[in-house]
Amino acid sequence: MRIKKVEAFVVRAPLEGDKPHWGAGFWAQDALVHPGLPAGHPGDISTEYPPIWRNRAVYPASLDCLVVRLETDNGIVGWGEAHTPAAPEASKAIVEQLLQPVVYGREALDIQPAWESMYATMRLRGHSSGFMLEAISGVDIALWDIAGKALGVPVCKLMGGQMRERIPVYASSLPRVLAVEGEAGRRKLAEMAAGLVAQGYRTLKVKLGLGIEEDRQTLQALRQAVGSEVGIAVDVNGAYDLALARRAGRMMEQEGVLWLEEPLMPENMRGYAQLAASLDITVAGGECLDNRWIFNDFLAAGALDLIQPDVSRAGGLSEVKRISDLADTYNVPFAPHVSIGTAIYMAASLQWAAAGANLMTCEWPLDQSRLGNGILAEPFVFSDGYVQVPVGPGLGVMVDEQALRQWQVV
Repeated sequence: MRIKKVEAFVVRAPLEGDKPHWGAGFWAQDALVHPGLPAGHPGDISTEYPPIWRNRAVYPASLDCLVVRLETDNGIVGWGEAHTPAAPEASKAIVEQLLQPVVYGREALDIQPAWESMYATMRLRGHSSGFMLEAISGVDIALWDIAGKALGVPVCKLMGGQMRERIPVYASSLPRVLAVEGEAGRRKLAEMAAGLVAQGYRTLKVKLGLGIEEDRQTLQALRQAVGSEVGIAVDVNGAYDLALARRAGRMMEQEGVLWLEEPLMPENMRGYAQLAASLDITVAGGECLDNRWIFNDFLAAGALDLIQPDVSRAGGLSEVKRISDLADTYNVPFAPHVSIGTAIYMAASLQWAAAGANLMTCEWPLDQSRLGNGILAEPFVFSDGYVQVPVGPGLGVMVDEQALRQWQVV
């Protein structure tokens, strides 16, 4: 059984409710949108510290990703996804120009040799993360999907065995309350949180990082709305320096926060190690880290208490399973990072979560109807804080190709 067709195509769908991406608002220059910049701020030169403008990333006005479709000579189709927050065309070019010649004609079940060959194409040139790893992720996931379908079992059975039949998930993510919204914004956020708890979520994540006292008020409003039994996690997307992260972390300890996610920029491994050593709160991160070697450096330094690799960014199912197993040797749990994307991405995350002994929880995006359940023959089953692991062969889900391709960019 050999790979006889390799296809990569971009899908682009409107965001849920046609609202802008959360990141586009957080790092925008408009003071009415950006909660951290005063009116008249130049946006690219600042005397404030830490300067938020240095963290500004590019975000598209739509839900963009790269879908990989592999087909074998006996007609089995495997689906994969490269999570590309922007410019998925870059990963598409990598699949077509670098990875397709490596994968085409290979024995489909030789997944590890294929991964090593794909990674080797640009390894000596320093391309060990970013678009390169995202492209490899899409192909690797599709290979695992084929393997499971060929053998008639879910992927988790092939990744060492199925540890659990349902995955604990947390609602991701409650948006930041803009400074101009004040108390009215916090009330609206609290109502949203209470609604998620009514749906069955037992853990919620909220975006903060605007100011310690403002964030404290937001956390207190949320706690009042959801009660003492619901977990609240915080993500600040690298908004702090080390000193501010310590102050914020101590405040969050007082407010009973489960974990503080991405308190610093991902390059600052030494800062993460110092922060984790100085706080009792769980310091989490990893969505911006790629490959097992980088994770090993962070783990050996004691820099993370909870790792959050991303299956569609860090090298696919092959690499994230190695990463989570590696973390287990340090007694560190993992929680798959799952951003907005397609159901392929979410299904791969669930299969990995089902196979990992040291799973804590799994991110579950709230914006998923169009490219999530909307492209599946049968939707994901969520109940009482858990999502059932799909039981079909491969990734466990049946992709409605026609529904998916309506968003294809041609």
